[in-house]
Amino acid sequence: MATPNDTSSTPIFWERLRDWMTDPGRGDGSESTSGHSGVAITVCILVALFLWFTLTLRDVHTDTVEVPLRVDNVPADEALVEYPPSTVRVQVRGEGFNLLRMRFNPPVVAVDGSQDQVDLSDAVSDLGRDVQIESILPRSINLRKEPLRTARIPIQVRAELTTAPTYELVDPPSVQPDSVTVAGAESIIEDLLAWPTERVERSSLRDSLEVRVALKDTLRGLVRKDREATTLRAVAVAFTESIREVPVRVTGVPADVVSLDPSTVEVRYRVALDDYDEAQRAEELFATVPYDEIRTDTTGFVRPRVNLPSGLEVRDVEVRPERLRYFIALQ
Repeated sequence: MATPNDTSSTPIFWERLRDWMTDPGRGDGSESTSGHSGVAITVCILVALFLWFTLTLRDVHTDTVEVPLRVDNVPADEALVEYPPSTVRVQVRGEGFNLLRMRFNPPVVAVDGSQDQVDLSDAVSDLGRDVQIESILPRSINLRKEPLRTARIPIQVRAELTTAPTYELVDPPSVQPDSVTVAGAESIIEDLLAWPTERVERSSLRDSLEVRVALKDTLRGLVRKDREATTLRAVAVAFTESIREVPVRVTGVPADVVSLDPSTVEVRYRVALDDYDEAQRAEELFATVPYDEIRTDTTGFVRPRVNLPSGLEVRDVEVRPERLRYFIALQ
């Protein structure tokens, strides 16, 4: 008779499971009996499914797998014009375990890029160690190549930047470095005028922006680049409106020969907030009228031109009045 410590006897866990499944009514009522019966049925179904799954994976099956391709060994003085199909359809036969592993983790097939036409039957031959290859689609591929060419092209900024109210960008967004060296098939490089960045979007800018941005690749790696990213820079500053009354000078003629009516104009402009005081004091802010325009005029009016001080961010200049009358003194 087996003792509780006898290791050759049926494990106590399985004895209790067998007793519980064969006598589920040993509870306090019918509700317990119904619950135990449901659990027993569920366990049986799960065990059956596990056994079916295990036996099925040991059987031999046929399946079609998408196997990725990789082109290697392209000559150093040549480049691909286009890539071959990224995958090849391979019909294989083998045990379920091997087919399942190949479907979820397919091996990469290396293609010899030194050839113009590649027979994929040879390229996928290594797949036949655990499975039997029945068919391949396509069976062969052509590799179009051209002489390798390099060029230096500008980087195209793709940025959508908006500033906060009363703020403006001092200059258009720029990148540094602003160019990239590319290498690829001759016909592709000839058509490349610029290389775009990934799109950058920022809103409510109030200060300097400096961010690293990747170069966008729409050619699937057919063209090599000497860099993969650049630095985008932009500066936003606050602007304010200002008004000044400035004199109008007639240039190209001695003084007192021509008089203007009025002799001063109102200049309305927007200036960077930090430059406001200096713009209000700047003597370089005045208006002029060339005498040659007065000589050739037939309307009796001329338009003044505003001279802006250098080194200050002044923009959106308006002049009132826009036209001035003139009088020429008789000698």
